[in-house]
Formats: sequence, C-alpha cells, structure tokens
Amino acid sequence: MQGIEPKSHTNLTERAEYYHFMLKKIPDHSDVQSCDIISKVSELSTLYEEYLNNKKKLEKSIKNYNQYHSDLRKLLTLKIRDARKKIKKK
Repeated sequence: MQGIEPKSHTNLTERAEYYHFMLKKIPDHSDVQSCDIISKVSELSTLYEEYLNNKKKLEKSIKNYNQYHSDLRKLLTLKIRDARKKIKKK
C-alpha cells in the first residue's frame, strides 16, 4: 500500500526542529513567521500521526475483507461440490 514516505516526513520534522533550535540561539528573535512555521510543523506531525492511524485501520479492514472473502469462497466451493455430487447421483 502506497502512502506518505516516513523518511520524507521525518526529514521535514527534523529540519523544522533544527530551525527552531537555531532560532532559540538568536538573541533578538521576534520573527512571527518562524512561530507560524513551528505551529505548521506541529500540525503536520499531528496530521501524519492521524494518517498513520487511518492507514493501520484501512490495512486491517482490507485484511479482514480478504479473509472473509476467502472463507466465503471456500464455503461456496464446498456447497458447489455437494450440489454437483447430488446432481450426478440423480
């Protein structure tokens, strides 16, 4: 299943954390835009966690669907065999 690359997300969040660290070292840091960037990275991390949870749920649903489909197919195969045997006996 394709999705957001964890590597690219981690890289972005690491860069943002480094940026935040560098801003703390600047004595007269009053840049409003930097606070905006930090809040957007925080929101991005939250969205990414939500995405991962939804991805896990979707993968579980797909697995359950495939299992149900497989079980139903096996059951139908047995029923068809029984029906064929009954037809041949008549």
